[in-house]
Amino acid sequence: MSTHTAGFQLRRSERGSLLFFAAVAAAYGILVAVGSAARIVSVLSAPTVEAQMSAVFEVPASAVTGAATLVSGSFDSAQLVLADVSMTARLLLAGSVLALGLAQVLIAGTIVFTSVGLVRGRPFGRRMTWLLATASVTLIAGGLLGYALGIAAQFTIAAELNPDPVGSVFPFAGGADLTIVFVGVVLGVVAAAFEIGERMQRDTEGLV
Repeated sequence: MSTHTAGFQLRRSERGSLLFFAAVAAAYGILVAVGSAARIVSVLSAPTVEAQMSAVFEVPASAVTGAATLVSGSFDSAQLVLADVSMTARLLLAGSVLALGLAQVLIAGTIVFTSVGLVRGRPFGRRMTWLLATASVTLIAGGLLGYALGIAAQFTIAAELNPDPVGSVFPFAGGADLTIVFVGVVLGVVAAAFEIGERMQRDTEGLV
């Protein structure tokens, strides 16, 4: 019996594709990190703050000039530039940007390390499995935290815009895109698959 570690060989095109994916992910992660840092500084120190708010405002009939007839419609969000926003709202917005930014950087880092692991020819190592599992849990927790902080910021700003929410264009409401949380769930499934692959790889070690 041979005692070498079972591995596999990648085609040159496959290695090139994986390295390309790793480079793109690394560049994306750097851009997100820089953009998030700039956004946090702006939120905490700029005289005005940009915020996307939930909105309930009817679409005016004059907005339609074609053959189709507008029966009803409303806007569900608005991008606002606000002044005199409290530090509480600013900190909540900054916390949301930080949590969601770190989550995106983590996704990019996971793609980089996974691609490099595949290029090296041993993707099912214990380190790779733990990386994916840790990334999965962190993305789910960080994504939920980021969205929660963002919604809390929207609630706070809505209260500062109009203390009486009845009839206000900006109600006490918030929305969230749970894509990052879903990516975390997908990484959890991939981590489980890597765990199975790791066991299979250990079983084949030492075989010809």
